[in-house]
Amino acid sequence: VETIDRIVAGIEPEKNLALVTDLCNTMKFGSLCALGGFTPYPVMSSITHFPDDFKPAPVRVAAE
Repeated sequence: VETIDRIVAGIEPEKNLALVTDLCNTMKFGSLCALGGFTPYPVMSSITHFPDDFKPAPVRVAAE
């Protein structure tokens, strides 16, 4: 969750997205149980099908 928050906040988005992808691959191939092996699929699917959701959020200007 913290890494996704950093991506949306615009804090090194490419680096943090690579970290999420690497963590998902580690879980998918390194898990010793089926639950751990299938857990990364929703995250990876979201990254693949909704890439705009992982771009920094637009800066909002407060009304004066």
